[in-house]
Amino acid sequence: EGKLNILDQPEFTVDLEKIKTLFKTLEEKSKLIKLLDSCLQQDGLTVLIGAENSNDEMSGCSLIANNYGLGDDKMGTIAVFGPKRMDYKNIITIVNHTAKKVSKLLSERNMEYKKVI
Repeated sequence: EGKLNILDQPEFTVDLEKIKTLFKTLEEKSKLIKLLDSCLQQDGLTVLIGAENSNDEMSGCSLIANNYGLGDDKMGTIAVFGPKRMDYKNIITIVNHTAKKVSKLLSERNMEYKKVI
């Protein structure tokens, strides 16, 4: 709460309205869920840069996402949202590794559960 107030300070002279709109969009859970759900519908890695984002307010940013789950059953999405100038190679590696690790953990838990039954 109140994090938008810092942008009212005079030293933040960049496109202030655009930044405020972006922050407000990020606070709206329904828009974030819609964006992540669109990633969940994709197979493999999703990389959206700038205007490729479906939401105009997010056109100044990028999204890197990958799904996790059990086999072909997608259960969720790991995503990094940030500026267009980011270390894509590093972030893609981290997102892919994390999604694979979560999938592996889910698979291991599923195997343990099946042993109990």
